[in-house]
Amino acid sequence: MWHTKLGKAHEWSGPLKQQNGHFRDQHGRVLQLRGVNASGNSKLPTSPPGSTHLSEGFFEHRNVSFIGRPFPLDEADQHFSRLRSWGLTFVRLCVTWEALEHSGPGAYDEEFIDYLIELLAVAEKYGIHCFIDPHQDTWSRFSGGSGAPGWTFEVVGMDVTKFMDTNAAYVHQCAQPEDSGHSAWPTNYQKLASATMFTIFFGGKIFAPKAIYKGEHPQDYLQRHFIASFQHLAKRLRNVPCVIGFEVINEPHPGFIGLESVHAFDPLKDLHIGPVPSAFQSMALASGIPQEVDFWVRSWPWPTRRAGKRLLNQGKASAWLPGRECVWKQHGVWDIGPDGVPRCLNANYFARVPSTGERVNFDQDCYVPFIKRYTDAIVAANPSLFVFFEPVPNEAAFPISKENDSPQLVYAPHWYDLKVLFNKAFNSLVTHDVRKLQQGALNLFTATYVGVTGTNKNYMGQIKSITDAGRKLYPEKAIVFGECGLAMDINSKHAFDTGDYTQHTIFLNAMLSAMEGSLVNFTLWNYNPHNDNVYGDHWNGEDFSIFSRIPAVTAKASSTGGAASSAMSAEEPELITHAAPFDITERHYEEGHRLHEHHVGGRALDAVVRPYAAKIAGEPVFMRFDINTLEFVLEFTTPRLSSSVNQTATADTVDITRITEIFVPGFHYTHPSATVHVEVSDGEWMYDATRQTLYYKLDPAYQGAVEGAGKPGNSGFWNSIWAPSTEASVGEDRVLHRIVVRPVEKDEAKASWWTAWWT
Repeated sequence: MWHTKLGKAHEWSGPLKQQNGHFRDQHGRVLQLRGVNASGNSKLPTSPPGSTHLSEGFFEHRNVSFIGRPFPLDEADQHFSRLRSWGLTFVRLCVTWEALEHSGPGAYDEEFIDYLIELLAVAEKYGIHCFIDPHQDTWSRFSGGSGAPGWTFEVVGMDVTKFMDTNAAYVHQCAQPEDSGHSAWPTNYQKLASATMFTIFFGGKIFAPKAIYKGEHPQDYLQRHFIASFQHLAKRLRNVPCVIGFEVINEPHPGFIGLESVHAFDPLKDLHIGPVPSAFQSMALASGIPQEVDFWVRSWPWPTRRAGKRLLNQGKASAWLPGRECVWKQHGVWDIGPDGVPRCLNANYFARVPSTGERVNFDQDCYVPFIKRYTDAIVAANPSLFVFFEPVPNEAAFPISKENDSPQLVYAPHWYDLKVLFNKAFNSLVTHDVRKLQQGALNLFTATYVGVTGTNKNYMGQIKSITDAGRKLYPEKAIVFGECGLAMDINSKHAFDTGDYTQHTIFLNAMLSAMEGSLVNFTLWNYNPHNDNVYGDHWNGEDFSIFSRIPAVTAKASSTGGAASSAMSAEEPELITHAAPFDITERHYEEGHRLHEHHVGGRALDAVVRPYAAKIAGEPVFMRFDINTLEFVLEFTTPRLSSSVNQTATADTVDITRITEIFVPGFHYTHPSATVHVEVSDGEWMYDATRQTLYYKLDPAYQGAVEGAGKPGNSGFWNSIWAPSTEASVGEDRVLHRIVVRPVEKDEAKASWWTAWWT
């Protein structure tokens, strides 16, 4: 049969290109890429164990190892095999700057890179492709997040051991049990350590022109080393074909750049929780001057509210190294008056370019030039690589001029439900569009959605808005949502106790349906094989992994010992022995089934594992998976050809340009009592359950659908919304092709040559 000459839908090889807003394979087919981030634990070293609830050895930042991130080599087969079985074959591989250059400037961890090369060789065996993510959160582990090496703070003159004492950062490794917990770490973007580093990194020559480090401006020094480290990695990976690109930087942030006043942050845009010093107060605190600052607590309908004051840094510690002082004091933002009291000298310093007085534009003045410099370096190392870029979180896409653009650039924004993210709670009865509220919605009701239908509408609207803006600015570029996901410990970890992932499924289905509806690519945050139900992803209280090998019930982690190869051996709590709960439909796999092992430990798999058109022999216009009926629908168009076109191909001829390949997961569609029912507008199809692939070969002579043909027929609801056929908007020069897939009980399946052949 002709389909036997093809591979699996969710595996691909050969060079990619971008055209008309999509990735395309060497045959010109549109690719829809699905995958995961691997992984949340990659933010942390394996030696010493880096979980953020552990503190021993934390400040020994030059003597660390990330070998074993995201998982040890002896586990690679099982994890890549599982991802392939779930159809998630596109991996955003998280590699921090610290993992590459922790020992010191220019000293690369070649052993870690050797490990990555071996890991990627295993990935290639399973048809996995990836792009490298230079991951960061709030600059560095030492400013409460992840990313940059500890020595980068020395470039600016900061002492990482004093950040908690001076409120220059909220660092989980140094926190107390009564502190604000998981919700506090994003506030580091406004605190002095992170904000100063980002300001210097992206705009130091604008806002701190007097600064010098080893004869070089700190901005040049830091950017040069960041770019050189990832260019070095690109060179080392040049002969690793499964690596298709590098990201510029995860979730870039302007720091203080563009801040209207050093006396206040905007509570609608910048998270306020716990003690919230202004930028001016942060500068004073870091210089050993106690400050009474606002204290914020959770509230409704706004996320937080001011609830009093706190006196910070009563011990008068300094966040600056001996012989160094505040870089912003050096540049006239503030000083200390004759009475010993700090005073602000230029409240609007960061809103305008100091040398010209013109308003600063972070994207155009700072970020785009960096994207250009980074892209040039990566492409110089390997011209075939794509370079993925994203805007500042929750900010709009920005134009890129022709001189700064590159055909290798790919737009890769992120999306989360910010309310769910902050509260770790979700109920499909009511959801909100937080972005709409941040942008000045007239009132709360215009950003409120009711019920599951409302959730679907809410998320579809948000993701469509991001997608439409990207396609308007970058019409030729593919769009990859580099991060999207859900905290699995929502609702006080109710699902962990009961095995009921209903709310998770509703959320993830709404999010992924919106991605499908917008015809974009995505990588879920995240797949973490060392996740457990006590410490989650082991980073700052987050628990996003769609896989958790064994649920944990107690927290008795050791803070010492453990080899790097065991990854999390010294960090794991006491574990129970039964398998982790995973919700799948009543069509489940018993122990011993070939797919059972892959699914055990999966979370909310009903929504995560879903059909999709991986390779489309035309221009996609519609894709939908109905999680209730398990019905999948794809529509795409091709140029209309003359009805007299010469058909010389035989039944076994494989013209790959005409073949669409759909991932049809056994998880939903190959239960022992069920089979797959397929309706097509034209051409022929073949389903290979072992490959989890439906092959559809279109008829090039097809001129258009007969009224009603090929439309889904088992759902009056879907028929009612389908009535205005997509074909009406296709245009006279194009033909619409339609494929419908649904599972049916075997005794309901219509007799056909296909069922006769397979049964």
